[in-house]
Amino acid sequence: MMSSFHVRIAAILCIAGTLLGCGSSIMNPLSLPNRLYGKDGQVFYLDDLEDIANDPTLTEEQKKQAFRDLGIQDERLVEALLDL
Repeated sequence: MMSSFHVRIAAILCIAGTLLGCGSSIMNPLSLPNRLYGKDGQVFYLDDLEDIANDPTLTEEQKKQAFRDLGIQDERLVEALLDL
């Protein structure tokens, strides 16, 4: 027969296992809606997009092409990114 101590330990382990293994955000990477992914599957970061938009050595058309090369196909988004 299990003692009450062992029952408590078993219950704690079951709860901990459930929290850590079944959908708890503690062990899962941050999930954000509307993420943008490049052709290579990498997430776009605002800093990277700003670097392109603010690059003084690129023309506006080159900046647009750089966004397209990343995999951004929505022309309205490409235009909006120029204003970062």
